[in-house]
Order: sequence, then C-alpha cells, then structure tokens
Amino acid sequence: MNPTKLSKFLSLVLRHDPASIGITLDPQGWVDCSDLIAASIAHGMPIDQQTLVTIVRDSDKKRFALSEDGRRIRANQGHSVAVDLELAARTPPDELFHGTVAKYLDPIFRDGLKKGERHHVHLSPDRGTAIRVGERRGNPTILRIKAAEMAAAGFEFYRSANGVWLTDHVPPQFIEIAPAKTTLYRPVGPEELKLIEESGWKSFPPRLPDQPIFYPVTNEPYAIQIARDWNVKASGSGFVTRFDVDSDYLQKFPTQTVGGSQHTEFWVPAEDLAEFNSNIIGLIEITQRFPQDILP
Repeated sequence: MNPTKLSKFLSLVLRHDPASIGITLDPQGWVDCSDLIAASIAHGMPIDQQTLVTIVRDSDKKRFALSEDGRRIRANQGHSVAVDLELAARTPPDELFHGTVAKYLDPIFRDGLKKGERHHVHLSPDRGTAIRVGERRGNPTILRIKAAEMAAAGFEFYRSANGVWLTDHVPPQFIEIAPAKTTLYRPVGPEELKLIEESGWKSFPPRLPDQPIFYPVTNEPYAIQIARDWNVKASGSGFVTRFDVDSDYLQKFPTQTVGGSQHTEFWVPAEDLAEFNSNIIGLIEITQRFPQDILP
C-alpha cells in the first residue's frame, strides 16, 4: 500500500472521522493499534503493526505518535473532533511562520488567522517548514507571526509533540509578510568564527582597518574552496558559514564574478556591514569545517 495514501487515511480517521471505520478515540485522542488495524482491514485498508510503526517513524511532518508501550496511536495535532491533547502553555520564540497562498491574504489581513474546524491555528517554527506547508496549496506566501508580542499581550501558545506551535487565533496586527531571502555563504577562520559565536550567531564582526570590504559568496562550493585551501593554510582551520539575507536589501550590491563562473560574491563596504548584519534573517550556521574532524 502506498505510504502517502496510508498517511492520508490515518489523518482522516485519527483527526476528523474515526466513526467512518467504527473506531472511537479516547478523550486524549488515542486508540488501540489493534482496534485501528482490525477496523482498517474491515474497511479495505490493509495495515499491520509494523506499517504503523514505519509511518509514525518516517512521516516528514511527524503527524502521528505511538504510546510508550507501542500499543496506542494518535495524531499529534490538527483534530476537528473533540480531543484534549493535554498540552501545557509554553513561551513561544520571538517569531513563528505560516505558509499560505495569495488568495487567502485579504481575509487573513482583515480577520487574522482563524482555527476554523481545527482546535488551533498551526504555526511553523521556521520558514522552511512554512514553505512546505504553503506549497500544498500552490505558490507559497510566508507570513511572519510576531509571537513574542502576542504572548506579551496575553495570548497562549502550545507546542505539539512534532514541533508545531498552536494558538487559538492570530489577530492581523501580529501578522506581516516575511521578506524574501537569499542564502549566502562566508568562509571564515577560527578567530572570526569565535566572534560570530559571541554575537549569538547573529552577525559578522566589524572589518579591520586593512579590510575595507566584506565578501560573502553566493554558493557553497566556492566557500568550501576558500575555507579549505586558504583559511586552513592561513590559520590551521577553516569553516563555511551559511546565512540568509533579505533579498530586497541585497539588491543594492551587484553580484561580482572574480574568476570562474562559480566564483561569484558580493562586495559589502566595511561601513555598511552593520546594516548588512541587521538584514540577516535567522541565525548564521556552520555547514563545513576543515580539517573535517575539527570542532569549532
């Protein structure tokens, strides 16, 4: 049986319509696996315990959970039937994301995000997850949710077992369209990496007097070449960092080609670096290190 078809079937019966195959969820949304398997087979959907384990383990969005003893199963969130997932209120991060498409923007900015038939509005912890959610309906538009401001205003947030953030309603004043972003790379040595870490992985350090230009590059192979062949030689180790920048802001710097076709980079004057840092979206992360067994 196709795993996607089985996953959709489980979503239907564990979130929305358990009665369609004659099962009953307990108040917390659980059902015995043996009851689910028997009912599924009786309704033409052959499934066994190992298949359930595989679907729970391999679901890209971790939609389902098994009890500790493996005898019960439930959906992690998204129910339209009455269940109590026993989630405790939690402090959200500063921002969360929601993927949608253009045709829903007018009602969203008029009325906010509503839970509809579900128990909660679902919010993603990062832009990438929100993009995947929005792509299910077409070309995605990513909304940034001012979660910390909402929490300060008294709104409660919950976090499901698979990392989805939940709340009852997101008013329009806490919603904005997230800026488009461009992924860049920066090869660095250990000293610069230490300063990046001290910033909380949020910014690059100011340039030295003899360094008038900051050079982020556009692709990882080029960054790897510099980190491996230049940074290691100069300081014993090299690291490739990856980060995202507001695409609109980045347009002020023309792309520079300084060698082969992959040797493309941006030239950011030292005096503009603080502004550049303020347009970094999210955190700076390490993707490669040389020698490869070295710790940062």
